Amino acid sequence: MSDLDALLAGIVADPHDQLRWLIIADWLDDHEQCDRAELLRLHRELIRYCCEPDQHPERAAWQARIVELIDAGVKPVVPQHTLMLPGGVPLVGNFIPPGSFLMGSDEDSDLAPIHKVTLTKGFFMGIHPVTLAQWCAVLETEPIDFAEHNMPVVAVSFGEVSAFCETASESGDCQLYLPTEAEWEYACRAGTTTHFHFGQVPNTDRINYDGTQTWYQSPRGVQRNQPMEVGTYPPNPWGLFDTHGNVWEMCADAHDERFYERSPELDPVCHEGGECEMVVRGGGFSSSPFYCGSPFRSWCSRDFQSEEVGFRVVFTLT
Repeated sequence: MSDLDALLAGIVADPHDQLRWLIIADWLDDHEQCDRAELLRLHRELIRYCCEPDQHPERAAWQARIVELIDAGVKPVVPQHTLMLPGGVPLVGNFIPPGSFLMGSDEDSDLAPIHKVTLTKGFFMGIHPVTLAQWCAVLETEPIDFAEHNMPVVAVSFGEVSAFCETASESGDCQLYLPTEAEWEYACRAGTTTHFHFGQVPNTDRINYDGTQTWYQSPRGVQRNQPMEVGTYPPNPWGLFDTHGNVWEMCADAHDERFYERSPELDPVCHEGGECEMVVRGGGFSSSPFYCGSPFRSWCSRDFQSEEVGFRVVFTLT
């Protein structure tokens, strides 16, 4: 284990220790990885003030610089764990530390009210939606005929996803499950308060959505009409790919459009609402850009199978 790996392992062991992140940034400077050190420091500042954005207008400049660094190929610094599925197929997760953020949006009544949420525990989240290769490695089935195994798996039901998580958990040192709606949005935002983790204006060079539709001064773009391989577009500051567009992602929450009005601040999850309906997040390849934003929430039946709905897993180490 390298010195950096040891420092990152310390984050997982004690995720509330904020000082360790600064020690890692200093280590990166000392080892001539100054761009990564800058990215880490800026991201920590972005996260630090994400619940009071109006009091820190400098956050816009920090976010713009983070996007510039990631677009230039600078890799986010985050603890990572690889779960080896049957057949040697890897499932990589990045560690999302505990913290607070502002959930929801005032851009639409269905997303309101904006409310503070605190996640008290860290978790690993898959760096991209589960792929066809990963699905087949665990369940030895092929639910849809995509030739490319790096495509996100789609057209699967909630029951099949549950079977995937249960079987994959048996094959390694991790417990897999669907993210809660709060975990999903927290990870997607990565400390940002804009509609997308890279800013307010989308384009089809960053997201796979219906580019014939526009929103918030977005330019017209291409309409691909199909999923793209995972990891096609730049990641967010926590190193997660495809959180906007490409395919909708299932969450563990039952759908209740009024849940935000009574949501607890600590570790919220909705078990009420429609018994057969579940929340989906992130938008898909035929969605308008607004639907692909961090706060947008929709729903589908637990038995519904669509070529535009997939899933991403979170896991804890056992």
